[in-house]
Amino acid sequence: MPCFPHHLRVFASLTAAVVLGLVSLPKATAQTSNIIRSNTIFEDVRVTPASRSTTVRGISGGDNSATQLMGRSQTATGPCLGFVDEQPDHRMELTNNLRSLSLQVQSTADTTLVIRGPGGIWCNDNYGLDFNPGIAGEWLPGVYEIWVGSHRVNRYYPYIIEITNAEPSP
Repeated sequence: MPCFPHHLRVFASLTAAVVLGLVSLPKATAQTSNIIRSNTIFEDVRVTPASRSTTVRGISGGDNSATQLMGRSQTATGPCLGFVDEQPDHRMELTNNLRSLSLQVQSTADTTLVIRGPGGIWCNDNYGLDFNPGIAGEWLPGVYEIWVGSHRVNRYYPYIIEITNAEPSP
């Protein structure tokens, strides 16, 4: 899990759970931390050729500049903008080469995306017609580290990443 103070992590986790529709809590119950643990965020994922679509959830942001952390301001897929945690939010393992895989972030806030894995580093700010980032194309097998950032330091917003494999199964 990304490193930010416990009280912010508890607040951000509960906010994500409520905003993303994972849990609906009455006010008296919202104060208990054991409910937060039942909601999975910052999970890792394994994608195979048979995988079609899956989602992972998390909280964007951190106090590290994505540009400085990745050592570059621009990649072929877009600028390395925003602030992220030092550790990745997710790890994605691809078991095979996938010719048509896309990752798209959905959030109510303007977020950024940074991915480091076999073959390089890819960043994106706005994918398509909205403020949500995404990256699509051919992916090599291996483990990818994924960060979702916020444009302002220490601002945290809930998000969902939809991972879609458009390639037909072998």
